[in-house]
Amino acid sequence: MKSSPAPTKSGGGGAANFLAGMPSRGNFSSGSVSSSLGGFRVYVCEHSTDPPEGQVIQTDSTNILIRHLQLNKQKSDTKDSGLRIPGENTRGKRSAARSLDVNNVAKRANLGTSSGSSVYEETISGFSQHTLQSFTVERLRALLRQGGLSTKGKKARETMLNLV
Repeated sequence: MKSSPAPTKSGGGGAANFLAGMPSRGNFSSGSVSSSLGGFRVYVCEHSTDPPEGQVIQTDSTNILIRHLQLNKQKSDTKDSGLRIPGENTRGKRSAARSLDVNNVAKRANLGTSSGSSVYEETISGFSQHTLQSFTVERLRALLRQGGLSTKGKKARETMLNLV
């Protein structure tokens, strides 16, 4: 959009000389800032916004977080209802009978004495606790390999600690 420079008077004010050649129309000509940002129009509703007669709006005054937690609890209760044994207590720890039914291979029974060494460990390794403690790490790894056990990772570390 081209605009012609504004005519200037010779001998006029200093501001007129400074503003010579500036646009004299459009957004740059107004001295005040427009109150509507970006030219947005204000929406004026021309129809009635009242709810229809007979319509009743009911709102739940319970906090949305509490409602969410209650719904999750109901869902988990219905999901777990088929897995529970009749007469079993739903709160607290599991009963011993139920926990023994599950075969947990990761844990083994403590067959030893309270001193820390077990009969199981001595019969498997063939060495006493004192002898195993005197072995180097390389020797212990060789023993694990002979037994077909892993020598790397968390389980190998636990096995070594159990042997020693």
